Amino acid sequence: MNNNNESIDGSRRALLLLGLGVGLQVLLAPTMASTTVTVASAILADPLHKPATMTPRAAHAVLTRVVMAGNRLVAMGERGLVVLSDDGGRQWRQARVPVSVTLTSASFVDASHGWIAGHSGVVLHTSDGGESWAIQTDGLALAQATLAQAKALPESDVNRDRRIQDAQRLVDDGTDKPLLSICFADALHGMVVGAFGLAASTVDGGKTWTPCRQNLPNPMSLHLYAIAQHDRTWVIAGEQGVLMRSSDDGASFEALTAPSERTLFAATATRNGGFVLAGLLGAACRIEPGSAAVASVELPSPLTVLSSVELRDGRVALLAQGGRLLLSRDAGATFSEQPLARRDPLTSLAEAADGGLVATSLAGVARLG
Repeated sequence: MNNNNESIDGSRRALLLLGLGVGLQVLLAPTMASTTVTVASAILADPLHKPATMTPRAAHAVLTRVVMAGNRLVAMGERGLVVLSDDGGRQWRQARVPVSVTLTSASFVDASHGWIAGHSGVVLHTSDGGESWAIQTDGLALAQATLAQAKALPESDVNRDRRIQDAQRLVDDGTDKPLLSICFADALHGMVVGAFGLAASTVDGGKTWTPCRQNLPNPMSLHLYAIAQHDRTWVIAGEQGVLMRSSDDGASFEALTAPSERTLFAATATRNGGFVLAGLLGAACRIEPGSAAVASVELPSPLTVLSSVELRDGRVALLAQGGRLLLSRDAGATFSEQPLARRDPLTSLAEAADGGLVATSLAGVARLG
């Protein structure tokens, strides 16, 4: 596939389903453009300092991700909306959130402690299972930390001037830095990645975040859409098939060769220590447990996969465009399609405590059966 065309297709898919753009309704319903732009303008006035609006329709808004926090389901999406369910996704209530930016990804290490990443480089933290959230960092803070990091390099470093210039551009751009995937290994160690190769890590539960994009083999600063972790192994994937692996708990990464240059949107660690990755137009592969070997995976049809999760029974589930569900019983080596009653434009998938599947969509969050 032509790289330019693939990059355009990948960007459009990201705009639609991962929230890289402003106002998904502008893309989906041009007749509503004037109203949507007016609303979007008001939101963008100060989204990092404007709390999410409390609304009875929160569970029916554009939502991007749903995850488990113990036995609780936590879903998030546009305008800082976060909703919680304690009955397997049948009923939802809205949590209070201090920002109104689009939220894209979440990671919980237990029933209480979790993190959410989103637009404007924001990272939120909760210690009460999602009932309340606090800002840990944002795009400007990450940019300033990157600049300070570059200026601290010795003058003899041949890359010092270039890194200072790059960091200064990040500062000048303000907070406009979408974060797209966040993953925590435990209550202290986590990493977040995003657009234009943005990446940061923490070893103190997010009290401080250290920019680490310079440690990643991503010279073109391609968008990074997915991060997954198992024990000391971390995997990051993204635009144009960029794929990398760390075997030393994120201290360093090596570049891997994906089977194609199609963008990878989803990554899941399996209980045997392997990883399953999938994305644009049937792009899929797996990394063998304890190795850097990458094997191609053939999907039943060339669907674009948006989300992935390992179920409690060991099956790996891929959620594809048009509400298509693909399941694997062999740690991601082969997949077959599982019919769904709903064929909405679903965006992510999680397994509730009772075993039911719950999905987010452009029309909210609901059980699939």
